[in-house]
Amino acid sequence: MGLAERLHIRRLPLLKAPPPTPVLDGVRIRMSAGEAAPVFNGGPWRFIAWLEFIDGTGEWRGNHYHEKKRESFYVIRGALLGRFQDLDTGEYQEHELPEGTVLSIEPRVAHAFKGLGYSHCMECSPLEFDASDAYTHVPGGNSA
Repeated sequence: MGLAERLHIRRLPLLKAPPPTPVLDGVRIRMSAGEAAPVFNGGPWRFIAWLEFIDGTGEWRGNHYHEKKRESFYVIRGALLGRFQDLDTGEYQEHELPEGTVLSIEPRVAHAFKGLGYSHCMECSPLEFDASDAYTHVPGGNSA
């Protein structure tokens, strides 16, 4: 098993008007009143967080992996640069993650994110946050 099975990235389509029938998952709907994005419909979410990335800091968030936790992210505004490494195979990938991107990260995939300008995203997991399940590892580099 490699990153193709442990890292899933997709860009949600953007509709410019309300769809003729309700869409409850996996689309962005832009209307005059603003955007709605039913990103995750269903699912046993136990942890939900909002993450802000300040422009110009050059700082990375993450640089860790989990043994148990599966995480899903949605890039709400801006864009992120993501680095990912499968700890079992050593496979490494880097992806630009523009606004409207959804990604799911399975356990044992080290990950880190940096904002490409002011950005924010949402993180969801079916497990509650557990600091003892966060292990430091810089994707593509040495553990730090």
